[in-house]
Amino acid sequence: MVVTVLGIARAPHPITVFALTERTVPRAGLAEAMAFATSAILGGQALAVAVTGRPAESHGPFAAFAAARVTAALACVVALAARPAPGSGTVLHARVEDRSGNTVP
Repeated sequence: MVVTVLGIARAPHPITVFALTERTVPRAGLAEAMAFATSAILGGQALAVAVTGRPAESHGPFAAFAAARVTAALACVVALAARPAPGSGTVLHARVEDRSGNTVP
């Protein structure tokens, strides 16, 4: 039962990552981009297990979830800091072409 719930919660993440990669990367570099995306996902998961494993062993699951919340907040801060300033002339929304050549917002 628990595995099913975790699978339902986890499945949309890689699906979204690979779909966005496929939409935004030119076909010539698609294999390399997918390899980088896979490596990044697996590396991130390994880092998360390494960071949250110790607190979970010594302080229980609450500490592991607290570490995950702190990491998510830090990722949000980094993403907001890396965003271009409004009015800087930088486009904030990507437009990509689908396979038929139509521009998709």
